[in-house]
Amino acid sequence: MQAFLRSHPLSRRALRAFSTKISSSKPTIVQKFGGTSLGTPEKLEKVRAIVCDWHKKSKPLAVVSAMSSYTKSEGTTSRLLAAADAAVNKGRFGPIIDRIEDTHLEIVYSMLKDHKIKEVAREHVNAELTHIKRFLESLTVIREISGRSMDMIVGTGERLSAGVIAAVLQQEGVPAEYVNLSNIFDGLDAQQTDFRVIAKAKIGEILNPMLLEEKVPIVTGFMGHVQKGILEGIGRGYSDLTSGLVAAAVQADALQVWKESDGIFTGNPTKLAKARLVHHVTPREAAELTHFGNEVLHPYTMECTIEDNVPVHILNTFKPDSKGTIVEPRTKHPQRGIVAISSKKGITMVTIASNKRLGNTSFMSRVFATAFKHGIKVDLISTSLVNLSLTIHESVTVKALTAFLEELDDVGTAIIRKERAIISCIGEGMRSNKGLAGRLFKCLGDAGINIQMITQGANEINMSIIVDMNDQQKALETIHKTFIDGTEEI
Repeated sequence: MQAFLRSHPLSRRALRAFSTKISSSKPTIVQKFGGTSLGTPEKLEKVRAIVCDWHKKSKPLAVVSAMSSYTKSEGTTSRLLAAADAAVNKGRFGPIIDRIEDTHLEIVYSMLKDHKIKEVAREHVNAELTHIKRFLESLTVIREISGRSMDMIVGTGERLSAGVIAAVLQQEGVPAEYVNLSNIFDGLDAQQTDFRVIAKAKIGEILNPMLLEEKVPIVTGFMGHVQKGILEGIGRGYSDLTSGLVAAAVQADALQVWKESDGIFTGNPTKLAKARLVHHVTPREAAELTHFGNEVLHPYTMECTIEDNVPVHILNTFKPDSKGTIVEPRTKHPQRGIVAISSKKGITMVTIASNKRLGNTSFMSRVFATAFKHGIKVDLISTSLVNLSLTIHESVTVKALTAFLEELDDVGTAIIRKERAIISCIGEGMRSNKGLAGRLFKCLGDAGINIQMITQGANEINMSIIVDMNDQQKALETIHKTFIDGTEEI
């Protein structure tokens, strides 16, 4: 057992729980499975084996996304959105729903041998799809979709997934139980500072009694209606947030996030040939990486786990023996400079030069108040007394950006630069690494890369620069070669 745990590091807290012979209690492990880990019988077989294995030595709960066969574009959520769009525009949504049905029934008929369990699973799929077809029929008359309606449509994917996976595990003798969180909220405001407290309390009321009965909850990654709709209020990574809330609500010893990736890398492996796995990161490093282009975890997930001191272990569904990456709240790491670099392309940069009619404080106040009014999300900010540079989040529409800038005509002149890229260097040790910024700028200058904007977070663990999008790849390679290649394993 100890040898197995050393090859699957969780956290000191989980390790102590495994090792303590006196206590009969097992550690509670929340396992989050992404859609591309679930969408075919072959993939789901891996998930089945993982849950069954951990059930022998822990109290697992699984939080599942909607199924995706190979890519998100082929996934259930994307298909549901396409069906909704077709219904509103009086198109044919039936064939899209049929493909969703085929994906789930293929698993039901190929993996379930027990007749009773198979029939329950088949009826579950049939009931969900019958309901969504009727709802889509009504949209062909209404011709519009509210946030509430969109949530009802989107949540179908997780309900289908959780019901089928519960059946697969039940056939293996696991006391799995389908848990539908779709109705626990009626208009949760994800912008409220205390929304996580409210969510954790409600989720805990449902799941903690089940754990006491030694059941294995299979939980929908969709957690109910969110104001303005869950896709707008939280984003496509909402099931990652649900897993973080579930882990906090049950006071889990660890949250395992199972994906097709080995974990967090020093850079994007598809862009950097020498990118390598980072075995340990601090919560603040992970939070910065998730916000600036690394899609392994949702930013809200990190906020939950940091707040509740829950270790996160990122693992590969298809290489379950891989060590992965551990985000351990209480672990202190050596001062190691830049740990990883991430990037976002297609960025719009706006520079606003004050006309000096307002004082510098009033000028900035006016800019940010106007940004809030028009729903302008900002990634990075750089300021001087009379100039303010912003990078605009990719989710902001051209219409909103235009309205924002038009309203600022009387306070200054705006220059818009499109097709830019953010390059972010992340590391807890950067703040005590003297001369690092100088070496960063020098290596980029030597490579002929012009830096158009520089920012550093108040916590000094993220230094970001803006470059022309055509220089993105060269900048990533230059920084990785200068600061990470050849260094010891992280």
